[in-house]
Amino acid sequence: MKKSLAVLHLRTKVPSKVLHLAGKVHLNMTTNVEAFPHPDPDMEELDAELTKLGDLLSSKDGRKVINQSIADQTDIVHKLLTNLCVYVNTVARGDKMTIVLSGFDCSKDPATRPLPEKALIKRVEDGKVRCSAKIYIYVLANANRYKVEITTDLNNPAGWRTVLDHGSLNTLEIEGLTYLQETYIRVTGGNTHGWGMPSEPVLFVPR
Repeated sequence: MKKSLAVLHLRTKVPSKVLHLAGKVHLNMTTNVEAFPHPDPDMEELDAELTKLGDLLSSKDGRKVINQSIADQTDIVHKLLTNLCVYVNTVARGDKMTIVLSGFDCSKDPATRPLPEKALIKRVEDGKVRCSAKIYIYVLANANRYKVEITTDLNNPAGWRTVLDHGSLNTLEIEGLTYLQETYIRVTGGNTHGWGMPSEPVLFVPR
């Protein structure tokens, strides 16, 4: 069965177009909460950042400082949309109607690249600085990005917190952990179609 794919359809970061798409996605996803119960990033963050972009565009007066602020804010909103597109593809799993509900465009071409399989952690070692961790994983087919999550309570499924998003095999290092606190780490591989299955959690004690 052919699967569809949510896409941005923004070849260039034109501020007005980015703002328009962000507003459309925000409206659709807040209207269809049952289809998108836990958006990542959340709708409050998207609303705050698109409002900032709208305010900057309204105050545009030709000054270089304002133009640079608009460009910087456009990058922020565009990144949020990129991450939300990945989330929508993860939830929709190729279903065209679900993608349409999100406010994103639906690709005309079917998605052919599968989601990565379950990630597998080789080992976790002390990182370069105090209370950090360097994570080594096996190369995952069809993955071009990796997400690292941590928790201190395996009995609470909602306790997992993302501490590294869109990392590569060479950048899976996290900092700011709590000294001697037992911390569970898991890694998930992803691509433009969404995220695969997270690895089994590995226990690490920061030093």
